[in-house]
Amino acid sequence: MVRLLALGLLLAPALAQSALAPLLDHPLARQAQALLEAARKALEAQEAPLALNLQGNYARLGYECTPEALCGSLPETTGSLTLSLVLTPFPFGEVADGRERARIALRRAELGYRRALAALQAQAVAAHGRYRQALLGEALAQKALELAQKALEAARKRQANPKELREAELNLKEAENRLEEARRGVELARKAAEGLVDLAQPLPEIPPPKGGVYLGVEEARLAVLEARIAYESALRNLLPQLQASYLLYPSGNDTLALSLGSRTLQPTLSYTRNDPSRPPTQVPGVGSYRTQEELRLSLSLTLSPGLFAGLEAARAQLQGAEAALKAAEEEARLREASLKNALQSAEAGLALARLRKEAQAKALEETRRRLELGLESPLALLQAELSLLQAELGLLQAENDLLSKRMELYQLYGELLEVNP
Repeated sequence: MVRLLALGLLLAPALAQSALAPLLDHPLARQAQALLEAARKALEAQEAPLALNLQGNYARLGYECTPEALCGSLPETTGSLTLSLVLTPFPFGEVADGRERARIALRRAELGYRRALAALQAQAVAAHGRYRQALLGEALAQKALELAQKALEAARKRQANPKELREAELNLKEAENRLEEARRGVELARKAAEGLVDLAQPLPEIPPPKGGVYLGVEEARLAVLEARIAYESALRNLLPQLQASYLLYPSGNDTLALSLGSRTLQPTLSYTRNDPSRPPTQVPGVGSYRTQEELRLSLSLTLSPGLFAGLEAARAQLQGAEAALKAAEEEARLREASLKNALQSAEAGLALARLRKEAQAKALEETRRRLELGLESPLALLQAELSLLQAELGLLQAENDLLSKRMELYQLYGELLEVNP
């Protein structure tokens, strides 16, 4: 918990200065943060070392007396007020179970926070990449339109035949349509990125994930812990319960008590004020006496088919949770191997895309030199520039594909991007 809160405190100012700043205000991030805070408060409640309890009782009495004059000397009402202090010097039994369940809930909330933020970061990275692709696609469509316009002008200057002119005009119309489509694509990509990423800022560095424990496996382990707690609780239900109490009666109105139960081993100190006071016990012909102290011990044992059935159900749930953990581990390993293989393919594709861009850049320089020498036409230069833009788009797509595969691995581990301010 402390580790995750420290990460959140470090991440918040860093995100605020990066392209991922909008994630801080995303509804899913706020929901995960609220659930995490609720789980933390629940654990604090379970770890409280003491509790105070105040209880009052009131009763109105009616009598049938022989002789009737006796009723006048009897109290019409009775009441009591009890103040109890319940101490928890150490967790045991049901108290320990409650604390452990609260810790599991907090850990599950931490994992949920990591899962939500990792998914949002992956969406933000993808949205940022799609927007960059859309911008480059618009530039490519603009260059294609310029090339189609120059091609039509050249066809008209050399008085090409009607068929060639019609094809050139049709190519121009198609280029215009592609440009409009590309502009709509830019607008759609911008809207899709709203609330996820600041498109005016560059993305932080996204290195390969460090790896570690799989997020899904961690969640499955929590389920095993919960099932084990439930099984141990069902087993304790079959054990006898011992209750011990020591009471002091300083006066007829006051009672001091100390009690302890085997279920929780929580000492309970209580003070009770009674009205009216307890009268002394009369012994006919001898006198009266008043009890000053009392020690009570009680032992109870409950056995029923339902308790044994509950134990078997808890055992079956534990076995099922352990089997689910093994399945989650196997699935995570297979998923990791598949993603790493896809990541290697993406890295190879990126290297190839870089080579293609370098080749197209060299081809553009050669075309420019040839144009200066009069060996190439302006149309050839435009075609070379268009090819370079296509290579740059291919390179950007390869980069985005690589980042997408890395972010999938981040989600597998529940790992978050470490953004430096």
